[in-house]
Amino acid sequence: MQRVIRAATLALAVAALAPSRAAADDPLRPSGKGAAEGGAIWVGPRPKAPPRRIVVLAPSLTDVVVALGHADRLVGVTRLDDSAEVKDLPRVGGFLDPSPEAVLALSPDLLLWVTDGGALGAVRRIAELSAASRHPFPILAIPIVNVADVLATPRLVGDALGDPAGGERLSRSLRAAVDDVRRRARDVRRKRVLFVVGREPLVVAGPRSFPDELLAIAGAENVVRGERPWPVYPLEKAVVDDPELVVDGAAREPAEGIARLSAIPAVRRGQVFRIPNDDLLRAGPRMVRGLDALFRGIHPEASR
Repeated sequence: MQRVIRAATLALAVAALAPSRAAADDPLRPSGKGAAEGGAIWVGPRPKAPPRRIVVLAPSLTDVVVALGHADRLVGVTRLDDSAEVKDLPRVGGFLDPSPEAVLALSPDLLLWVTDGGALGAVRRIAELSAASRHPFPILAIPIVNVADVLATPRLVGDALGDPAGGERLSRSLRAAVDDVRRRARDVRRKRVLFVVGREPLVVAGPRSFPDELLAIAGAENVVRGERPWPVYPLEKAVVDDPELVVDGAAREPAEGIARLSAIPAVRRGQVFRIPNDDLLRAGPRMVRGLDALFRGIHPEASR
């Protein structure tokens, strides 16, 4: 009987360890660190020579490759990519639903991906297919969760492409642009702002979202509180919050649709700054470019 109990106990212990061992063996298991903290993950051996056939699974990384001057090495991008340099390239799916088969068909020698839970299953499948293929290729998975990670990413991509000097230059240029906005924001009064991402339903930027950090850099205070970075927000709550300015970041919705939010006093007063594109939600060079526009929109008096 004691032997049976010991055997059952051992079996339970092995079963309890199995998930953690599986997680430990998962090369795409998140490290919990952002790119700026060394959290990037290589799956497969790093390229021995500068890669010439690159597939990208995030528009922000496409922007980095283009800004580095290596658009000619791209052979596949997502359906969300809209840079002129890649308009004729094959599409391999979306940011959340890349097609493993479409990626493999392009025979890349490097895959770039911004880590995201929605696409994790597909990227795992890509890694499996790559490892089993005649021409396996590495994957560079980059966690971008804040502005510091945005600034660190060009160095990582530059190193992966065999252009560390270019990556360093781009990182320094982006950092200088962010620091310039921080400097200009020191002398302005911080305005209370509501950043709208979508109108029906009303979706706003909350704590720990990119716009929340960008508002702080640009000398503004986000009126949204709580724990969720992208909450669906009751209009009644937005009215009570009474922001001084509404930033309309719903770039894919008609501009005149902001009238649906006229219950918010700032909207009735015309205190609305519309962002006509998705730059501030695109965590790469465009985000930094959009940051300057955000500052000028919030503080027009300081931009004269």
